[in-house]
Amino acid sequence: MAPKAILIKYSKSSAALTSVIIHVGLAAVAFSVVAVRVYVKPEQRFEYQSVPRPRMNLRRLQVPVKLNRQQSAPRLRKTLVTKPRTVSHQIRMPEIVGVSGGLGGSAGGQGLARLGFSLDQDLFGRAAAGGNELEGTFFDLKQKPDGSPARMDEEIYREVLKDFCNSWNIKRLERNYFQAPRKKYAAAFVLPKMNAEEAPRAFSVQGQVQPMQWVAYYKGAISAPQSGRFRFWGIADDVLMVRVKKQLVIDANRPSMDITGWTNNDENDRKYTIEGQPIRVGDWFYLKQGSVTEMEVMIGERPGGDFSCHLFIEQEGVDYPEGKDGRPILPLFKTEGIPSGLLAQMKIDPQICSSEGPEFGIYK
Repeated sequence: MAPKAILIKYSKSSAALTSVIIHVGLAAVAFSVVAVRVYVKPEQRFEYQSVPRPRMNLRRLQVPVKLNRQQSAPRLRKTLVTKPRTVSHQIRMPEIVGVSGGLGGSAGGQGLARLGFSLDQDLFGRAAAGGNELEGTFFDLKQKPDGSPARMDEEIYREVLKDFCNSWNIKRLERNYFQAPRKKYAAAFVLPKMNAEEAPRAFSVQGQVQPMQWVAYYKGAISAPQSGRFRFWGIADDVLMVRVKKQLVIDANRPSMDITGWTNNDENDRKYTIEGQPIRVGDWFYLKQGSVTEMEVMIGERPGGDFSCHLFIEQEGVDYPEGKDGRPILPLFKTEGIPSGLLAQMKIDPQICSSEGPEFGIYK
């Protein structure tokens, strides 16, 4: 190819290339301008312009109120208070293992009594019931129920007891004579010679009752440890009478009292004495083992001075040791074991009676 032709061809190629480069450069510039315009677009700002709104004029609510210028006392709420009804239940205490006799005690040291739990006990009974005792109520026949004086002397005293023994209705005494508020609960009736003022003191009325023309009525339930026939031996200065199953079984009053007219033709009746008083021998009565039987005891003092009371029990068919004068040494009647301290107060003569023997309480 001729050099001129080559040069012309080369010149055309360079011009084309230069044109391409120029267009590419223009395109890049154009793209840059567009991109900058897109991303650098100025931010628009909006300004709040208040718009006037209509305003409503509200009227104040007027409520007429009538004021009471006189201040009244606050009303108090009434509360009804009722006295709770209490129900007394006799609770049978379980026998303590290793301590025979349960809650009782004896010369051998039985029950809780040997541990020192005497429960405020004296010869007229303890202050609280344990379940086996007879409940005692004290009456002063010299006073009316309100404490005012009642017409009374030794003869009237005897007539009052005669009238009572026609029915053994305790309400006759409650209606007409002063009753000590405090009760006593006795498990035995062995009270050696003492000042008659000990009875009002035991029932906490020593400051209100003179120690004469008083009685104490005991009532409760007994149960024989085994079936058989039994009878009481006893004597008192001045009053001791016992009923079992609502039958008078012994009148061991001082002979001069002459209240019931009860008699006994047993050869041992009045044969032996205690503290100079002849012992009375009672009627036989039958008790079935485990059966609960009602028993009542009345003791009392007529002129004042000394008072005493002894009550023993005999079971038919039992051989008892004899005392020096040939009398049977009977056990004292008891519903439970007697604490050793109380036995000491009883001043028991071992030639007359024994602290050992059956217990006639309903809880064994």
